[in-house]
Amino acid sequence: MMYSLALASAGAAAQDTVFSATVVEPYLDMRTQPGRGYPVFYVAERGEHLELLRQRTDWIKVRNARGIEGWVHVDDIGKTVDGSGATLALKGPDFDSFTRRNWEFGFMVGDYDSTDTLGAYLGWHFTRNLSVELEASENFGDYSDGRMITASLVHQMFPQWRYSPFLTIGGGVRQTNPRSTLVSTQDRTDNTADVGAGLRIHLTRRLLLRLQYKYYVVMTDRDDDEEVNEWKIGISAFF
Repeated sequence: MMYSLALASAGAAAQDTVFSATVVEPYLDMRTQPGRGYPVFYVAERGEHLELLRQRTDWIKVRNARGIEGWVHVDDIGKTVDGSGATLALKGPDFDSFTRRNWEFGFMVGDYDSTDTLGAYLGWHFTRNLSVELEASENFGDYSDGRMITASLVHQMFPQWRYSPFLTIGGGVRQTNPRSTLVSTQDRTDNTADVGAGLRIHLTRRLLLRLQYKYYVVMTDRDDDEEVNEWKIGISAFF
């Protein structure tokens, strides 16, 4: 028998009991937080009744009859049975979790104005269609290096699609550091504005592939602003 707490796995607020289960193996470890690196603080024994409250990725929050709450891995839930005596099992992160994710984090590499660039970003989805993202990136050229921090509003038109396109608009700050005596050796800090488009592809469980293009305008104190094209590809995780 397979159950899913998909609403909770996407970050919904904790609710009253969703399911109840009884431990049938000699013990079941409960951890302080959802992760293997967190300590086991309580061991539920055979015959103990548990309430299943909510799911976060591969972890289920449970509560026993004495009100003790902790986190159990979905693989260990197989050590319990439901009210009918059937083995209880829960799904880990799946495509349904992807469509209702709250947070997204990833790394990307690519090309910024014919130079190598890499970056990392963190996004928060406040609706299924809209999210805000903060990205830090760095590019490495023959004559100069650059660092940039941007904030963007992202519109995902079809969040229910496995291949999900999106549009972005944002701005930020860029620092340019010349490396050659052939150009000005003075570092520059400029404001930027950007628009872009991309594609998210759900790969498996909590992982997705991200393809992204952005068009930047770097607003310098010279006569002409700089116009830059950037292409990136990366791997992201959601939770």
